[in-house]
Amino acid sequence: MHFTTGTLGALALASSATAANTIFKGKGYGTYYYDIKQRQACGADFNSQNQGSVMCNWSNAKSLNDINSNNLVAMSNLPLKTAEGRAKYCGKRVIVTVNGVKSNIPFFIGDGCERCAHGSDSQWNANGAAGLDFSYSALSQLSPQACQKGHIDISYEIVDETLYHFDTK
Repeated sequence: MHFTTGTLGALALASSATAANTIFKGKGYGTYYYDIKQRQACGADFNSQNQGSVMCNWSNAKSLNDINSNNLVAMSNLPLKTAEGRAKYCGKRVIVTVNGVKSNIPFFIGDGCERCAHGSDSQWNANGAAGLDFSYSALSQLSPQACQKGHIDISYEIVDETLYHFDTK
């Protein structure tokens, strides 16, 4: 097979346009804390949680209901406490891997998680374990054990691709 210089340049440009740079990689546990579509699921009522404001819309409070997406993910709340951290992470795409399989669900960072900010990424503890918080529906798509176990093992990467625009200032 023979490619011209122009064809190679176009291929390189196309591949770089679709590949976003990784800004953070992590592993730990996926849990659920809200759900926009299934407001009662797995013995939980998410109505009040859905009304809480998210950390990524800092100066103009927006609730999970306002955002109206089950693809919003909460990460460690520590970097989201600064304008720089919010600008870096909020709205960015999250690629989640469960049991070696990458999900094609378009997750994005939108909130902070206290549990995710402390603890181990290899030892589950409900009071502190690294990872991400999801909607119940999304976590159930990632694993059928979401309700039964309450958490699943995950790895993830946050990439520099904006899927949702927040007022982070």
